[in-house]
Amino acid sequence: MSCPSSPPAARASRQAASPVLLTTLIHLTLAGALASVWTPAAHAQTEVRGAGMRGYAIPAGPLDAALARFVTESGVPLAAPPALVEGRHSPGVQGDFNADTALSRLLEGSGLAATRSADGSYIVRQLPGSGAGITTLSPVAVTGFASDGTTEGSGSYTTGATATATRLPLTLRETPQSVTVVTRQKMDDFALTDVNDVLQSTSSVVVSSQGADGTNFYSRGFALQMQYDGMMNPIGIGENNISPAPDSAFLDRVEVLQGAAGLLAGAGEPGGTINLVRKRPTEQFQAQFEAQVGSWDKRRLVGDVSGPLIESGKIRGRAVVLWDDSNSFIDHVHDDKKGFYGVIDTDITPSTTIGASFQWQRNKGNNHLGIPTSPEGGDLHLRRSAFFAGANDGIDKEYQMYTLNLTQRLPAGWQLRASYSHNEADADNASSYLYGTLNPDTGNGLRLYQQLLKRDFSSNSYDVYANGPVPLFGREHELVFGFNASTLKARSRGYYGAGIPMNVYRFNADIPRPDEPLDPWTEPNETIQRGVYGVARLNLADPLKLILGTRVSWYEYRNAGVRAQKENGIVSPYAGLVYDIDSAHSAYASYSDIFKPQDSLNANGSTVDPVVGKNYEIGIKGEYLGGKLNTSAALFRLEQTNLAQVDQSIPYDESNICKGYCYSASGLVVSKGVDLTINGELTPGWQLGAGYTYVHSAYAKGADKGKPYAANTPDHLFRLYTTYRLPNTSWTLGGNLKAQSGISNSGDGYTVRQGSYALVGLLAKYQINRQAEVSLTVDNLFDRRYYSAVGDPWFYSFYGTPRRFALNFRYSL
Repeated sequence: MSCPSSPPAARASRQAASPVLLTTLIHLTLAGALASVWTPAAHAQTEVRGAGMRGYAIPAGPLDAALARFVTESGVPLAAPPALVEGRHSPGVQGDFNADTALSRLLEGSGLAATRSADGSYIVRQLPGSGAGITTLSPVAVTGFASDGTTEGSGSYTTGATATATRLPLTLRETPQSVTVVTRQKMDDFALTDVNDVLQSTSSVVVSSQGADGTNFYSRGFALQMQYDGMMNPIGIGENNISPAPDSAFLDRVEVLQGAAGLLAGAGEPGGTINLVRKRPTEQFQAQFEAQVGSWDKRRLVGDVSGPLIESGKIRGRAVVLWDDSNSFIDHVHDDKKGFYGVIDTDITPSTTIGASFQWQRNKGNNHLGIPTSPEGGDLHLRRSAFFAGANDGIDKEYQMYTLNLTQRLPAGWQLRASYSHNEADADNASSYLYGTLNPDTGNGLRLYQQLLKRDFSSNSYDVYANGPVPLFGREHELVFGFNASTLKARSRGYYGAGIPMNVYRFNADIPRPDEPLDPWTEPNETIQRGVYGVARLNLADPLKLILGTRVSWYEYRNAGVRAQKENGIVSPYAGLVYDIDSAHSAYASYSDIFKPQDSLNANGSTVDPVVGKNYEIGIKGEYLGGKLNTSAALFRLEQTNLAQVDQSIPYDESNICKGYCYSASGLVVSKGVDLTINGELTPGWQLGAGYTYVHSAYAKGADKGKPYAANTPDHLFRLYTTYRLPNTSWTLGGNLKAQSGISNSGDGYTVRQGSYALVGLLAKYQINRQAEVSLTVDNLFDRRYYSAVGDPWFYSFYGTPRRFALNFRYSL
């Protein structure tokens, strides 16, 4: 933050859990569990037996679920009219078969058959004489899941696999931690155009806007780490006023792993990991054009082209171009965005693929740092459009990312993957903020401070790992061994002006932008992380899997070339136990942790031990309809130990070894609560993504014992997004509900509060033809007035967005 430090915050008390909301989500989860009695969906790992042969373990059940399972396990494209397969039964298939034989067995007795096209895909058709009136239906792609978790083209609100927790490609049900995935379909349906919109659609993350200073992200009361495609990304995704919030046009999905995630992240915060997974080139040609207009002069264009670059398909490419220009309900606030993403994959041998990509985005606009309140924190009932900064201020943020990756398929089912990423970000911000003591009657007392700040960041990230099966004691187990590292360099320069007296009721934003020389560039600060990790998934019994992992980390921070912090050989363990209750349900228990170095000095003159975030979690997960629907219910306890506390046994003395106060690693914060989620297809045409999170965090030791730790994040957070395709029509209708409990921020003599609130949104989509669709979304339908974030009486409090409309047109080839 580039503003002056605010007074220390004392947190307000939490509200009790809403029994109605909690009971509703529990009933949803239990209803999904009961549905599984007729749709068993146990996951089975595909094994290659030889040329064209694979091991299948698809149980008997509804034909549409069996075909979706076949697509997932085989990776073979398959198309069928939904009306043709709905209501039919499949005997399943067990054993080693090629795709032709496996499909024949799945379709046995159904009156259907699959024919293979020249491109290797299959089309399901009616057998002659087995029915009438259906054979003329156009084939529609069966919704299946790619083995790597790709969601594009699935039409689903869930995914088939994720590796964010352990590097092991597991289903959500096999992963012993809470994971939420926002898919490409959900982003498209509700016009979630940047990562802030995407994360606000989940109950996993609290998105706290800081206006001109970017956005902060929290889960379970703590901040999170950021990744692109599973790689460390120390520059982040828009927080800490560093880089622009990434546009969602580049993304296939966003994965949120909740709780401490030190196994792959190294040092960081215990809230979890946000992993942005980008689109990859496709084997078949496809192209898409999108145009959007909306409230406050929103205009957006996106072009996305993908496919083979040579006839053999061994070289594939993709390019995404975007332009997004929008104003705001707030006076003088706007954001003009341009971006490009290009990626190429090349099969240099049948077992070796290399890839390279370039991503660029630039945002130019203007924003402020929030609205003032009364000295006690009361709302001044200002216009929601009120703006308290210079109309001539400006924000210019640019981000570039270059990546290289290699995938080498090895004998015996093993794979080696190596990745490198270079990232650059430049931030040129002119912003203004308020400070002082306001007289609410006259509007006087505050001063406007102007500042210019230029910042420059660069980072490099490396990741190399190998994974594969290991037969032992008559069972097959899975192993992962890897190394990853990152470096981050940052420097800055600025100008900070004197305060200008102003009146909040007669504020004039027509203030000249400062034209003053900036301070010299600072010497770069550098953060270096390295670590080795290993993970084993042990197949103890058919229903019982044990995941054990360990990371050993090295960390160093250099302030202007002088080493300020260093940690060697920090061990971060991981353990998870998963028990398959039946073919659709698993119970699990897990432990994970993460460390964060501290710069406070102890009585010996050395830095205190790192903070350690420990996550304990138990839960139950469900997987239904061939993986099309996933549910989860989890209880968690997150402990942040070793927080630096003033050592009261040593008096303050500027001449002592600590140069003032000495500290000890004795503080403790405990966060505990519940996570409930349900994502996927309830019935054909009905997609649902919903989640409820209850979190209570408080200091458990020290002078603040018993006080809330993160009162500016809600105890209760509920999100629901749903769409339904009306049968035999071209219409899809949907809506969303976002609800949360109250938040507050307290300090010396003030408390800024926002009570609980709920926001309703609607969606209507019309399929013009197979290639074109148009949709209308409405957010905050009832135009609720509320604070989206609360800060101090001077800044970081923001009114939420009023009623908003967006009209979107999408055309696909």
